[in-house]
Amino acid sequence: MSQRITTDENSRGAQFATLRNLLAHYCGVYLDDSREQTLHNAVSRRAAMRHQSADEYAAYLVAPEGRHEVQAFAELLLNHETVFFRNRAHMAALGQTILPVLHRRLPPGAPIRIWSAGCATGEEAYSIAITAIEALGSSPSRPIEIVGSDLSEAALTRARAGVYRGRSLGNLTEAQRGRFFIPRDDSLVVSDTLRRVVRFEQRNLLDPIPPALMGVQIIFCQNVTIYFQLETCRALMGRFYETIADDGTLFLGFSETLWNIFNRFRWREVSGAYVYYKDSQAAQPSPTGLSSAWPSDLPSHPSRVRATPPASHVNDIEIAEQGRVLIDKGKTDAALDLLRAAPLRGEGTPQILALAARAHANRGDLDLAAAEARRALDLDPLTTEAHLLIGMIYARQGQPAEAIRQLERARYLDTTAPLISFHLAECYRQISRPEAALREYRNTIQKLVGYPPDMLIDGVAVEWLTETCRRYVVALSAGA
Repeated sequence: MSQRITTDENSRGAQFATLRNLLAHYCGVYLDDSREQTLHNAVSRRAAMRHQSADEYAAYLVAPEGRHEVQAFAELLLNHETVFFRNRAHMAALGQTILPVLHRRLPPGAPIRIWSAGCATGEEAYSIAITAIEALGSSPSRPIEIVGSDLSEAALTRARAGVYRGRSLGNLTEAQRGRFFIPRDDSLVVSDTLRRVVRFEQRNLLDPIPPALMGVQIIFCQNVTIYFQLETCRALMGRFYETIADDGTLFLGFSETLWNIFNRFRWREVSGAYVYYKDSQAAQPSPTGLSSAWPSDLPSHPSRVRATPPASHVNDIEIAEQGRVLIDKGKTDAALDLLRAAPLRGEGTPQILALAARAHANRGDLDLAAAEARRALDLDPLTTEAHLLIGMIYARQGQPAEAIRQLERARYLDTTAPLISFHLAECYRQISRPEAALREYRNTIQKLVGYPPDMLIDGVAVEWLTETCRRYVVALSAGA
């Protein structure tokens, strides 16, 4: 991009729009409006390091001579936080079914090749290695090759060092800690057993995929594309499709559904997890030694793999309703467990994504929550829960005017929801519009009539919500 910021564009809003487009063009990550302050903080930090003003640095970034600086800028904005065995269901499917099938059916000596795309600080790549060794043994009869790639050189430096501590290690068993790691002070260091099968390389997923990765049988790309715009996601899925071997498996994050986004990958349930795969229609076996009969060719474990079930197999509308009830009761973890069990392949998909976003927001993961809510709106702009959630995120981040715009959209779609009116009232009060706030507090009280006092709505008791509204009605009425 060679666009320059003009004097008239030098407002914070114009600067944010220009720089987030620059970032999306460079690496695919598109920042939600709620992350405007995060971007400006990154501009200020990097500008100070270069002894420039924020405006000078922003102008330099979008100039041709500043292209090399975009990488350093992106480093400040990308999230590299992850943990070992982040998605246990996927690792179970990999170890219990997919790797044993590959091992049994590949020609003798042919390697099992796995790509962890967007591996961050390496926990995913090493988790794959642990799973592979546990499934196939420390000295398998065929090579195992795992490539972890990431945009961030800083993250890859940590991955290559292989030193981990704290929360990152929480999902490891004691047996895994003892077998695959070496204690060092308050940390664990990955052993040579893992280093022998994992290598790391810097790679931008928007670049063409190199020939060396062509034909990998398994690709992991989790919690990456949820931050991409739809067209960017579609383009990457096209490149993955051309890269992966026939009948190869693609692991995406729970909320990264390809429903109504990219239909060339098919999906199936493997050991209780939903995965995508490249369906080969060739009559002859593929160069990997696998054939399109893969899903049914499991005589020893016939129940572990199911091809795409009929639409009635899972009622996603019912799952969404059950998830909403759990979230209202404050049972966030249970709600996420339920929602993750949905295949995200039907009309309820946008609603499930929006509810997952609400649950993640309740856990404090606002970036993921906003991304999931936006993806829900990409799939269906009339998803009330998504508008409500984005409005609540804006409110939490001290942006009441932006919150009101989203909440008004939510109320247009659902005129009966008391929570929408309550959050509108709170935002109007924050921007000193007492008449509008008073109206919405009264609307909330009216909509709560008939609800049991002890019923929970988003973890808050109806009785408390009603009393809070009444107190503000009294206070605002007195002020008027």
